[in-house]
Amino acid sequence: MTVTVTKLEAASRQLDTAIRLFFSGGDTVSVHTLAVAAANIFADIAERQNAGVSWRTRVRDDSGLSTKELKRILHDEWNFFKHADRELNATLQFNELVSEDVMFMAVLDCGDLQSTTCPMQAFQIWYIAARPEHFLGDEQIFADARRVLPDISQLERSQKIQRGALLLNNIAPE
Repeated sequence: MTVTVTKLEAASRQLDTAIRLFFSGGDTVSVHTLAVAAANIFADIAERQNAGVSWRTRVRDDSGLSTKELKRILHDEWNFFKHADRELNATLQFNELVSEDVMFMAVLDCGDLQSTTCPMQAFQIWYIAARPEHFLGDEQIFADARRVLPDISQLERSQKIQRGALLLNNIAPE
């Protein structure tokens, strides 16, 4: 049986799966691999459709990094997980927090291109509430996220993820 899927549909499905795996305590390598794959599709399409602007380019511009350096940072783990053509016995120190940042950027790019899914919306709310130090403005979405998940930023990471799982299950049960 064959299935027809667009790039945006593929990216949405990959990101939704990454988010569900993340909140269910699934394999962190799989979460990261799916998240980066989706983020790249969304960013590539956004850059094509929006005169070179994606959240990836915004991060690049805000950080002062070159495109090459930013892609190296965003893709080191992803490439390690996908390829074995060199350094067969290599190991990697993997920072799982990078996956959260990548998923958030992917959600933002998706939202610039099309409607986000319920899992994406749950993740966005969770990310904003869990990391208030990154969201100091007075935009309504910041206040809404803190209202939906009050005091989540004070919890241990595993407890934050559990609260996110509850939110996801309330918004979009499987």
